Amino acid sequence: MTPSASTAIATLVHRYFSAYETRDRQVLEDMLDKRFTFSSPLDDRINRAAYFARCWPNSRTLRRILVEKIFEQGDEAFIRYKAESTTGKKFRNTEWFRFENGKLMEVQVYFGRDTRPSLPAAALSHATATSAARRTEWPATATLFPR
Repeated sequence: MTPSASTAIATLVHRYFSAYETRDRQVLEDMLDKRFTFSSPLDDRINRAAYFARCWPNSRTLRRILVEKIFEQGDEAFIRYKAESTTGKKFRNTEWFRFENGKLMEVQVYFGRDTRPSLPAAALSHATATSAARRTEWPATATLFPR
């Protein structure tokens, strides 16, 4: 996480990501409005209960999240971040947040790419052999975005 957030919205965004790093579900319970919705390439406007059932378990597999950029307008923010899993997988995503009266109302996630360096041609055969093992880290995502 970046060390400081300069606005109320940025502070809330950092708190959200920090909850994943520290596996503190109560932080999110307190942040999310009862009408909260979550969307991603795998989820279409799921409600709060479905979010905690389907998305929160990913907190066990995340080691760190580094917010790189936050663009704000009013009660909305668009964030780009890099993350690392507990297995060392690194990736970058963007997310759009909408707040209302200090409560998180909506998140839309846009999956990014694996941030490992590109493989040289000689290593491609090895990459093919190991790609099945990598797919086990994020099976649903790997199905949509095979490498």
